[in-house]
Amino acid sequence: MKTKQKIIGSVVILVMLIIFLVIGLNLNKSKNLKLNEDDIFVESTFNENNQKNEEKIITVYIKGEVKKPGVYRLKYGSIVEDLVKEAGGFTDEINPDSKLNLAKKLKDEDYIYVDKKTDNANNIKSTGILNGVASENNKIDINTATIEELDKIPGVGAVTAQKIVDYREKNGYFNSIEDLDKIDGIGKKTIDKFKDIIDIR
Repeated sequence: MKTKQKIIGSVVILVMLIIFLVIGLNLNKSKNLKLNEDDIFVESTFNENNQKNEEKIITVYIKGEVKKPGVYRLKYGSIVEDLVKEAGGFTDEINPDSKLNLAKKLKDEDYIYVDKKTDNANNIKSTGILNGVASENNKIDINTATIEELDKIPGVGAVTAQKIVDYREKNGYFNSIEDLDKIDGIGKKTIDKFKDIIDIR
């Protein structure tokens, strides 16, 4: 009788161990499945965002020494070189010393001006433009100028130049030169000092 009870007890313990093992395996599978689903979701979201950016179209304007100046619609992520190709390439009148940055990534509503042979000396002397991006009258365009270009304006340092760019990104383009008065550190007297070398398009 005791032997029979021992056998039954052993069988019960064995069955319980098997049940615990089965439950443990199922729980582990569920965790792995959940992790895989999360990974797929993250990867899917990333791919969707990339696809949206690739499909995005920007509108940019190029003028100056290109064969077909005008407004062009390009894919998001395009650079200045892509825009120049779309515009038929440079003319023979382009300044060989032009500092136009062909690798610069374009943004929506960018304005690119390619200077002539006679433009470059005037640009450097009167405006400090370094990469050939300027308004049509060779003044610094405060709506498109980089921090480096704005830093060249008398009375504007690197800190104020950054404030101008930050304001532009937050509020959009300036409607007039006088709007610079809204930026901390720039007053009407300061604007009067450099209003002859800045412009807006």
